[in-house]
Amino acid sequence: MNLAELRNLYRRELNNSSIKESDYMLNILLEEYFNLDFTFISLNPSYKLEKYQIKKILKSLKSLKNNYPIDYLINKRLFLNNEFYINEDVLIPRPETEELVDWIIQDNIEIKEKKRVIDIATGSGCIAITLSLFNKYFETIGIDISKKALDVCEINKKKFSSKVTFLEYNIMKEESFSEKFDIIISNPPYLTKNEVSTIGENVKFEPKIALFAPSDDPLLFYKKIINFSMINLNNGGLIYFEINPIYIKEIKQILAKNNLNDVNFKDDFRGKKRFLKIVLNERN
Repeated sequence: MNLAELRNLYRRELNNSSIKESDYMLNILLEEYFNLDFTFISLNPSYKLEKYQIKKILKSLKSLKNNYPIDYLINKRLFLNNEFYINEDVLIPRPETEELVDWIIQDNIEIKEKKRVIDIATGSGCIAITLSLFNKYFETIGIDISKKALDVCEINKKKFSSKVTFLEYNIMKEESFSEKFDIIISNPPYLTKNEVSTIGENVKFEPKIALFAPSDDPLLFYKKIINFSMINLNNGGLIYFEINPIYIKEIKQILAKNNLNDVNFKDDFRGKKRFLKIVLNERN
């Protein structure tokens, strides 16, 4: 089978995708698997693949037909211009989360003194590591309940020679750290099982523990993180959340109940209220 035949096969089999999308996925796989870059692919349509290459690329086609994410096939995802290792043990970083991190970066671009930062439900570690790369004054910790996710974090830590500390921690316990933080960040699980029909088919391959909040208490993690912040955040400290836009009213109620009035909601690129910043003002 040559490259032109393979391209036609991908276009035919991935009929739920546009020609542009199917071509893009094939190009990505050929480059990642066999180091065949876009220029070579374009200029050599009659190039014949080896049997082992055909076997591997057809296996990937079968996975893609079942809506398996290409990011898991190649074990990487670009996040703010850095390629992070990922697998099925962690959530695939989304463009919205890039927006959140960019907001944090712009907010703190003038920081020239040590700031203790914690990323709660760190997943692949992409938020914590990106922030530590951005500012040498950030002393960053990433916590997660999943040991397998933390294994992924350690791979990325080594890849970027990062100084981030990753710890296994259950936010439900709301325990105190020996030293308080200046910035708390979290993109916690915020979908409910009722929303499954509204999200993409490929999401079913991602870890449920990273996606879903309890259906009977969809804001549980926000409540727990706010409680954690009351114990572990310095006066004047900042909390940044990625949030579910359908629960804005309920989130505002939680904020009011905790006397958190210095808040700022921010829209994502789709115009939905996706992000929240809270300033924890002086307390006695």
